[in-house]
Amino acid sequence: MISLIRVDDRLIHGQVMAVWVRALNITHIIVVDDDTAADLFSQQVMRLAIPQGMALTISPLSTATESLRKATKDGSHTLVLIRSIDTAVKLFDHFPYKDLNVGGIGMSPGRKLLWRSIAASQQEVDQLRGLRDAGVNVYLQMIPSEPRRSLDQALRATP
Repeated sequence: MISLIRVDDRLIHGQVMAVWVRALNITHIIVVDDDTAADLFSQQVMRLAIPQGMALTISPLSTATESLRKATKDGSHTLVLIRSIDTAVKLFDHFPYKDLNVGGIGMSPGRKLLWRSIAASQQEVDQLRGLRDAGVNVYLQMIPSEPRRSLDQALRATP
C-alpha cells in the first residue's frame, strides 16, 4: 500500500530515513524524478542511504504509474518521494491520489516561505491549489510528530 506521497526536494535524506520511514514502517521507497532516474551516481547514493532489505524503485515520471499501481496492491508500506510540485501535478494526471504531504522545498529566487522550511513560487502555490480543488488533501508537515497544516492554513499565515 502507499503510505505517503511526499514532495521533498531533497528526496532521500536523514529526516526521511530517520523519522518518516520509522513512523510509517516503510518497506519500499519509490522516487519519482526524471533527473534522478537518468543519473546513475545519484541512484547509487540513494541505494547506499537506505537500510539493507528495503526496496527502492527510482522511476521517471513516464513509467512511475506502473510502480505505483503495483505498490497499491502488494504488501509493502510504500513512501513515494517527489522532488517538485510540478512533478506532483503531472503524476496526479496519471495516478490520482488523495493526499499530498509537502515536506521540504527550499528557498530560491521567486519563492516565498510558506511554513518552516517549505517555500513555493506563485506558480507552485497555484498548482497546489489546483490539486486541492481536484480533491487532494494537500498539507504541509515536516515530521510526523508535528500537526499537519493545510494548504489554506499556510497561505493565510503567509505575509
